[in-house]
Amino acid sequence: MRKLLLASLVLVWASLAGAADRSAKDILQDARRRYRVENAVQTMKMTLVSRSGKERVRELEIKVRRDGDILSSYTRFLAPSDVAGTQLVLVDHPDQDDDQLLYLPALERVTRIAGKARSGSFMGSDFRYSDFELDTGAGSTHTLLEENAEWWVVETTCGPGDADARFVTHIGRADSLPRKVEWFDSTGAVTRRMTVDQVDMKDGVPVPSISRMEDLKRETSTRLEITEIALGVTVEQVPDEVFTSAYMERNG
Repeated sequence: MRKLLLASLVLVWASLAGAADRSAKDILQDARRRYRVENAVQTMKMTLVSRSGKERVRELEIKVRRDGDILSSYTRFLAPSDVAGTQLVLVDHPDQDDDQLLYLPALERVTRIAGKARSGSFMGSDFRYSDFELDTGAGSTHTLLEENAEWWVVETTCGPGDADARFVTHIGRADSLPRKVEWFDSTGAVTRRMTVDQVDMKDGVPVPSISRMEDLKRETSTRLEITEIALGVTVEQVPDEVFTSAYMERNG
């Protein structure tokens, strides 16, 4: 799945408006219009749960800014001490490859995430770096599988080179909010599952405040909870420099 912005936790809608079945395209574009991310700042709690049930908790801050068709997000880990200072910047360019930059305090420098590294685990969680990419990738297609009183169910067949064969998204009819996503491998087995466990209203907008990613093969999970969020913040609160390598290195 692409366009899975940690900054918004709105699961898939923003990237799925490529080549698609007409009905699926309309549904996804409507969700995109309703949950279009503008300038925002939020803090989150990330809880990693091992197979044995042991939990590790991390705290992070996220800043999002939109300039026309360019969407930028900045993530910084605040705690605990072993990950504090780790930063991730994503910049979505509509007419060129997206930027994905990582700063690790131990290295004291910014690296660009590319190639096979994008399919690796993000900071030991059940998210992959590729889950934060801002493009579905060439060759992806989307089909409306089911429509009932509660859901629209959309299937995406991934393009060549993707780590997954396909994924299926359940979008709530009442609010156009994606509530569940399941990824499948080439054998048809479900490998990962993301669910929205709690939705709260913020400034009249339903916000997926608690979400969970499960790795069904490893039997682990990652829970994300929004602890604070400010929507529609000023440009001064999310200045251009936040989304640069120089800023990441200064604040490492």
